[in-house]
Amino acid sequence: MNIKQLEAFLLIAQLRNFTRAAAQLDMSQPAVSLQIKSLEEELNITLFERTEKKVVLTEAGRLLYPIAMQMIRQYNKIKAGIDDLREVKAGHLMLGAVPVAGECLLPLAIGGFREQYPGVTVSLQIGGSVKVARWLKEREVEMGIVGYPVKAEGVECEPWLTDHMVVVTPPWHPLKGEEVPLAALTNESIIVREVGSGSRQALEQQLLKHNVTLDQFSSVLELGSAQAAINAVRLGLGISVVSRWAAGELLEKGGLGEVSVPGVNLSYDLYLAWNRPDKESLAAKAFRSFIADEEMMQRFVNDLPLFRN
Repeated sequence: MNIKQLEAFLLIAQLRNFTRAAAQLDMSQPAVSLQIKSLEEELNITLFERTEKKVVLTEAGRLLYPIAMQMIRQYNKIKAGIDDLREVKAGHLMLGAVPVAGECLLPLAIGGFREQYPGVTVSLQIGGSVKVARWLKEREVEMGIVGYPVKAEGVECEPWLTDHMVVVTPPWHPLKGEEVPLAALTNESIIVREVGSGSRQALEQQLLKHNVTLDQFSSVLELGSAQAAINAVRLGLGISVVSRWAAGELLEKGGLGEVSVPGVNLSYDLYLAWNRPDKESLAAKAFRSFIADEEMMQRFVNDLPLFRN
């Protein structure tokens, strides 16, 4: 069974005439008849009753008709989508992302995307998950990377990549390189992201599982990005829990220390969120397809410090 057979079947059913159907399909009548004969042989059933005056569907033909219509619609939808991607020659794409994605991952992804679509201009705004979600809802950006699912009318969302976080210390800290129980860490000052960030939520959820809250730490300092937290740790203002992507180079070069905390899972999912498909630009569809490729994104991750092969 192929698309041309189904198209011929549907047109004959609508026109009730092989000759007129052949003319509209720009085919000879014998060629159209051969398409229907092949389809009937494949299905092992008769689809049309032929009389001197007209052609009518058999019971089997009436059963096939709505199914064939649906198959043709799906085929045309797929073909249109592929054609759209081929035609992405120009455009302007507005992205929003949480700091760890916007500063560590997306520059690499955008560079790869521009190699395939050099005519597309990409603008990237960086903010916390709450801010990126608001940008999406207000249509200030077409697509966003956030630390938790966005629930809003007209916005679709799915898990993207897992961010693995690590407890970091100043390089001279006595706990550097040690395995430390969570309860013992509460003697330290801690630097955390702002309320509403995905990494903050992941950290607080893990603490609660072990009956620990941020209030139990010696002191708490809130900052607006992983990079700001890292800088504060290097200045000796406390320990922090940040993305390994963000801290990787400094950990590799000894500019930060790392503490292992047994039994605590400091990972959380980043989410890809976008305006519903009927509101997407061709550039947005192409970029979403591009960064949804897990193997390709893993190659970009492997280019980051501590993730190189």
